[in-house]
Amino acid sequence: MNKARLQGLSAGIIITTTLFAGFYYGTGLFFEGTTPTADEAKELLVKKGYLVTHPMEEAKKTVQPKDPDMDSMEKGTSKKVPSIVTYTIKVKTNMTTAEIADSLAKEKIIDDAAEFEAYMNDRDFSKKIQIGEFVVTNNMTYRQLANTLTH
Repeated sequence: MNKARLQGLSAGIIITTTLFAGFYYGTGLFFEGTTPTADEAKELLVKKGYLVTHPMEEAKKTVQPKDPDMDSMEKGTSKKVPSIVTYTIKVKTNMTTAEIADSLAKEKIIDDAAEFEAYMNDRDFSKKIQIGEFVVTNNMTYRQLANTLTH
């Protein structure tokens, strides 16, 4: 390849690259790949028909604070209000899923230890259980319990 052909090929590459860059940046298409803000993302999801909530709002809905007026109402009425049981489980080294499930069942956090153990094993949560102390309640779902024990 001689010098003139090499210079012509180089000039062609430079011109082609310049044209592509001009169209890319000139049309504004490179802005489509940027990350939208939280408000833009929420607006887009709402337009598509999704329900968008804040995680803390969901937590407030599932765990309702104790109303001080409720104590006086409970004493005066004969209705039985289901009580929320809170338990701090201490997961130790080499503790099995069966032992955890039995402990939760003993403290009335779950109704069926075998069912919870099967849930943990079927979804591979039993392999991810962390060591430590975890606060759980009897109104938590198996999924919430599993997430608490594995995080």
